[in-house]
Amino acid sequence: MPQDFKKETIILQSNPEDKIVNFLNDLRNLLNKHKAKLYSSDCELYLDNIGYVGSLEDNIDCVEITDGYDVLYSSLK
Repeated sequence: MPQDFKKETIILQSNPEDKIVNFLNDLRNLLNKHKAKLYSSDCELYLDNIGYVGSLEDNIDCVEITDGYDVLYSSLK
C-alpha cells in the first residue's frame, strides 16, 4: 500500500426511525398474512436500544404508533 493512501473505516448505523417503520411494515404484513387484527388499549411498544416508542394501533390498512392523538409513525398503507 502506498504511504499516501489513507485507509478509511466507515461504520454504518441504522437510523432508529427506519428501524421503527420497518418493524411496523413487518407487523402489518404479518397481520395481513394471517388475517389477524390487534384490538387493545394502550399497547406500549419498547425496542432495544431505543426504549419507549409509543402506543401501537391497528387501523386495518396500516399499523401506527401514537402518542396521545398524534401519529408518530405509520406502516405503509
